Amino acid sequence: MYRLLILFLSFLFTTHAGRASVAIPYVFVKNYTVEDYKASCQNWSLSLTPDGLLYVANNSGLLAFDGNTWKLLPLPGQEEVTGVTNYNDTIYTRNENQLGCWTHDEAGLLHYHPLKTVPPEIRFTPPPIEIPFPLPEEIQEAQPSAFATNGALFFIGTLTQGLYITDADGTILQHLSMQNQLQDNIVRYICVQDARQIWIALDNGLSQIAFDPPITLLGKRSTIGKLMNAGLDGEMLYIQTNLGYFKRSLGTASPFVPATEAEARPCLKIDDTPAPDIRQLFQNTEALGIFAQAKHVYPAGNDHYWLSVGNEAGLFYMTDGIGTLKCRLLFDNYNMNLVTRGKRIIPLNDSLALVSAMQGTILLNIREVIGNSLGSTPLNVSGLEYADASGIHRLPVNTQHISLPHDFREFNIWTGTTIFTTNHQISYQIEGVSSDWSAWQHDGKITFLQLPEGKYELKVRKYVIKGPYPELTLSIEVRPPWYNTVWAWLAYIVLVWILVQAVLRYNLKNLHQEEQEKAEAERQAEQQQMQILKNQMLEVELKNKNNELTLQTTALIKRNQAVQSLLEELEKQKEALGERYPNRLYTRMKSLMEETLNDQADWILFESYFNSTHQDFTDRLRQRYSDLTTGDLRICCLLRMNLSTKEIASLMNVSIRAIELRRYRLRKRLELEGDTNLVDFLMSF
Repeated sequence: MYRLLILFLSFLFTTHAGRASVAIPYVFVKNYTVEDYKASCQNWSLSLTPDGLLYVANNSGLLAFDGNTWKLLPLPGQEEVTGVTNYNDTIYTRNENQLGCWTHDEAGLLHYHPLKTVPPEIRFTPPPIEIPFPLPEEIQEAQPSAFATNGALFFIGTLTQGLYITDADGTILQHLSMQNQLQDNIVRYICVQDARQIWIALDNGLSQIAFDPPITLLGKRSTIGKLMNAGLDGEMLYIQTNLGYFKRSLGTASPFVPATEAEARPCLKIDDTPAPDIRQLFQNTEALGIFAQAKHVYPAGNDHYWLSVGNEAGLFYMTDGIGTLKCRLLFDNYNMNLVTRGKRIIPLNDSLALVSAMQGTILLNIREVIGNSLGSTPLNVSGLEYADASGIHRLPVNTQHISLPHDFREFNIWTGTTIFTTNHQISYQIEGVSSDWSAWQHDGKITFLQLPEGKYELKVRKYVIKGPYPELTLSIEVRPPWYNTVWAWLAYIVLVWILVQAVLRYNLKNLHQEEQEKAEAERQAEQQQMQILKNQMLEVELKNKNNELTLQTTALIKRNQAVQSLLEELEKQKEALGERYPNRLYTRMKSLMEETLNDQADWILFESYFNSTHQDFTDRLRQRYSDLTTGDLRICCLLRMNLSTKEIASLMNVSIRAIELRRYRLRKRLELEGDTNLVDFLMSF
């Protein structure tokens, strides 16, 4: 950071033979070091553009300064720049090996172009000035290296003793070197900014020198102590500090010298009245802005009051309880700090006041301060860039609406005020993030990181001595990620709609399927119920048929047994009666009985009942055992009904022996093993 030195050079008279005495002007020196501009210490040349930019030929490349921010523009081969000038918005540079020019692109960035020759009107060295006097021997011995003039003063840079300032007669008015204000004694170049300011390029750094500034350090605190009171008697200034009493002449700019209390006391302002309260003094404190918080109020006469807050002071004119701002001073601009305790401002007259600062006693010329504030230059943007995962992206400096990706890591904006203004402090505010302005800063670089998506307004204001702060407004939009854009949300809506439709279709399909399954289950249950009922009916029917078959079979057995009993009785009667029983009747009765026992209709009816009950048992037997006779089938049917041999013999009207013989032959035809029960086999068939 540059070191700001406000120096008061004691007024002295340098008497030369045949020459008049000339007062030494006050000077204000700003020294810029390597830590400020971040380049090589060695500087060779300077060029000032009409729009207030300073270009410096440096060993590291081309330096550009807008009053707030230094930028280094290296050559493609990282070579030094030993000469610089400007012409028609083009910057020309040179070194021992090449010539080149720098032009602005659409983004406002400078780009280098090598040249073989430059236009004839381009001059890297200033035109020689006519020095109307012989150089003093002191300057000649210091090896003069650079010359310049502002019309009234002559500036002579040297290689060993810094800078000499003379008048038109050759009288040395001031000598700036490492022994007082400068940071180096080797002067390479002098650039005149205007009648009251010059720039010098040094072998180690840069310096800006202002003459007769409105704020001047009259005495350092280390020498005269802390200011407590002051008074003016004509041009003689008397002050009281914690170290005693001092005096000096403002007209001759002589240094402070000790004074006696008896000499100084009558001239000091004695004001025992307590400091007025700001709320009692001003009816509307909101109109005072930041100075409404002032804890220090200093009457300045003629209804004028100084108010101070922090390191800033404002002069207000009060009428009818309403305060009007005349001027304000931010002492950060001058690298000064107001004292924290005791009086800060002591008015001397309508235009002069003393200020007690940490650095010492300051003389403030109010008229000069207000006069220098006229025609303030506006803020301008000198650079825009943001960084993301893919690298650094530079934007045109005339961009009004800045669009940033959601994943940007850092955004930088450079604002400048030009070197023509004495107030370079800026402050900024991002609406949507903070409602407060940032603290005043000299650096023109503004950086912020990872703002959430949305729209913001970046406001940058410049400090001015009088009137409203000039503001610069930029619109900033942080774009949402692709998955949070309008098109993405439309896609989400479509996908949700498709998903809802799919879910509805799926649910409807499932519902329809469930209804079908339910209907099918009901149908199957109904069928099962019907089948159960049918089976129950079949079982009942089968049971009935079994009963009928049983009854029918039982009836046949009983009938056959009865007929057989009758037939046996008939035989006995025939045998007993012999010829007395007529043969015709005997034969007729026996024939009828035998016909009854061998009636095929009974068997057909029996087989019908049997097949309806035992599901075509005989058909399956015929299909499997084709050599079975009709008699074998009848025996099988009767055995399946679990009838005894006697009952079978009765039904078939044969002997029991015959039935047993048939059973034996039947086992052979059915190919049954010896241990297989014939009845069990037929019942399970």
